[in-house]
Amino acid sequence: MSFSSSILRLLSIFVTAFAQTGPEVASYFRKHLSNTSTVYLPSESNYSVETTQRWNAFSAPTYIISVKPSTDFDVQKIIEYAFLHNISFLGTGGGHAYSVTVETVQNGIEIDLGNFNTVSIDQTASTMTVGGAVHFANITGPLYDAGKEFQVGSCSCVGILGATLGGGVGPYGGLHGLQIDALESVRMVTGTGSLIEVSSTSHPDLWWGIRGAGFNFGIVTSATYQVYNFTHNGQAMSADFRFHAVQNASLYEFARSFTGRMPDAFSIDIAIAYNESFGGTYLFANFIYVGPLDEGIALIQPLIDLGPFDQNITMIPWKDIETSSKFGIDAVACIKGKFHSVWGLNLYQIDVPTLIAAVNYMDAVYAQNVDFRFAFLAIDMYAPRVTESIPDSRTAYPYRSAVARFLFDVGFSNSSRATVASQVGRTARSIFIPTSGASTSNIEVYVNYGHGDEGPLGWYAERKLPRLNDLKNRYDPNRLFSHYNAIEATFSGSNDNY
Repeated sequence: MSFSSSILRLLSIFVTAFAQTGPEVASYFRKHLSNTSTVYLPSESNYSVETTQRWNAFSAPTYIISVKPSTDFDVQKIIEYAFLHNISFLGTGGGHAYSVTVETVQNGIEIDLGNFNTVSIDQTASTMTVGGAVHFANITGPLYDAGKEFQVGSCSCVGILGATLGGGVGPYGGLHGLQIDALESVRMVTGTGSLIEVSSTSHPDLWWGIRGAGFNFGIVTSATYQVYNFTHNGQAMSADFRFHAVQNASLYEFARSFTGRMPDAFSIDIAIAYNESFGGTYLFANFIYVGPLDEGIALIQPLIDLGPFDQNITMIPWKDIETSSKFGIDAVACIKGKFHSVWGLNLYQIDVPTLIAAVNYMDAVYAQNVDFRFAFLAIDMYAPRVTESIPDSRTAYPYRSAVARFLFDVGFSNSSRATVASQVGRTARSIFIPTSGASTSNIEVYVNYGHGDEGPLGWYAERKLPRLNDLKNRYDPNRLFSHYNAIEATFSGSNDNY
């Protein structure tokens, strides 16, 4: 099925003269989708229970209806209907997108992939096939039981496909590269309505594009990945520390010292946070080492000597890294429905004076804004050797040379503070931009960490955009998939609008 013809485009113009209400859309889908598909209106009492709710309530999309298809063909029918009636839509897997660009969907259709929730592991082939709604939390246990591992992200509640399509970073990336580097194939419905398999041998042009910009071309309903035999018998050292804010320079200098010499099995995550019981502003840090405990402790001994006021160093199964590390913060971080103004930036060097300035800035923010004391500002560093070993030309992902990533989550509970939260986030990012080490004047950011104001040059890089736009014209000519950090229809070569 394909609906990119000029006749259907003309038909869509005629049909959209008659706006569709939620009940009308629901009636249509209940008649035309498979028997196991379900439809929910926001006014229904079970809506929030039966549909995937967003992690972030800030700058959120709104829907007249949520549809939970059961088959790929259902997804095709929903997209065709939305196209013909000029109704915007989003596909929802984990519901974890940060970007404010999703708010361009208002009174749209949510395509909730919750029924695409299967996980299948082939131990002999070392592959894993997952449905479009599978979260990292759904794969770690089965993989561990099969004697396998995978480069998961840092939060268990994130959808694996959403993370992967933007690149996919995480602490095991030092061993295995980005998640897109483990991807073997996907099954997807494109913007033309076609249901296709995409791999290195099937639609190889799109195979390049989906690995780093995949959400611009369609909805992925399933994907197959390479998985790996256990490293160090499936065990890793997780070392959590809490430091007083005055110790920040030594902590950041420790991180900087690993630039260019980071062991593949080592990862660093440091965050500025606030807790009244800890004396206010403090830093917490997590270090993963996939190897013997004594080797890991030798790497972090300077920090033990620095004298943290709290620490927890233990060997854990790799499957528990997301949930157990960072003093178990995952359980709190995964709570849905809060307000988060999220900001990111690539770092190509670790500039300690900039990080010290960030601690001072956050200390002032916490002191002046009680509502923002749930905010945290983090940098993550994952060993780059394997990621950088993949040629830049092989995938659309543009930032393999980044040393670290800045991520600032301005969490708040009162929607009236949204404007101030954005000002706080933008100011924090501006502290890092001058010393980020970027080779261009664009705000270069890992697309999954993008706030939404960076623009295509920041998300995808100038050298990648011409080819991405060619793919857009071929696989989504009607720009149906243009509501999340989207590729521009015409590449202008400038970033003046951001």
